[in-house]
Amino acid sequence: MEVISYLRATQERTQSCGEAAIAALQLVRLYDAAAARPNGTFLELGTDRGQATKMILAACEKDGGNLVSVDIRDCSTAAVSCRWTFVQADSTDRKTILNKAPILQDGIDLVYVDSLHTPEHVLNEVYTWFSLVRKGGTICFDDIDPNPYMRGRRKDNPKIEIANRRIFYVVRSVFYDNLDQLQMTVDFGSTGLAMLRKTSEIGSELRPFNHLPAERNSTFLAKLSVRLRERYYAHKGDGSDFLTA
Repeated sequence: MEVISYLRATQERTQSCGEAAIAALQLVRLYDAAAARPNGTFLELGTDRGQATKMILAACEKDGGNLVSVDIRDCSTAAVSCRWTFVQADSTDRKTILNKAPILQDGIDLVYVDSLHTPEHVLNEVYTWFSLVRKGGTICFDDIDPNPYMRGRRKDNPKIEIANRRIFYVVRSVFYDNLDQLQMTVDFGSTGLAMLRKTSEIGSELRPFNHLPAERNSTFLAKLSVRLRERYYAHKGDGSDFLTA
């Protein structure tokens, strides 16, 4: 099968060195997340050439399940599988997508976000689909690592560098505002991959978006606040606060 062959080739590539291995590992982690939900329902936002599409479909072919892929462009030839439905639409057009892929209404086990690379659009996608994600399901975000695109790096590109940094900021903000219903893991290198695992029940909603607190970077002001004896959190010497740190 095409998708199984693609999976095996990608798994073999993780045994090499450098950025190619890291990029392959990101795709394998995506496959693992889908394979962890046998007979699951998966939603891909952004299809392009179908790299992630094939990885998720490989899980569907091996463990059951169905994938719905959405792209604003016609990417209907990106893969071939009886377990795949392609919908040409805006990834935040929930009504149109649900009409064409009603299976999503029963719950989603994995959402892969890789469409328009702007923080505003990514945020809209999360809020559009979060309530339909089942407990234990995962929302995966590509393009959250700015480092490979910074000045002098192999992929040097200031536009993508800035976009990825802003997208990661949005993902972190959503996570920290919803610690009671999200767990987060992040892989850096290549384009980066962030995963938010949902711990709340299907139908639960995210809190309204709230920006992260401004970062404090002045060591002078930090030392001054200590001198003024301002009270800040500090770990207890006996370690008794470990579980609530």
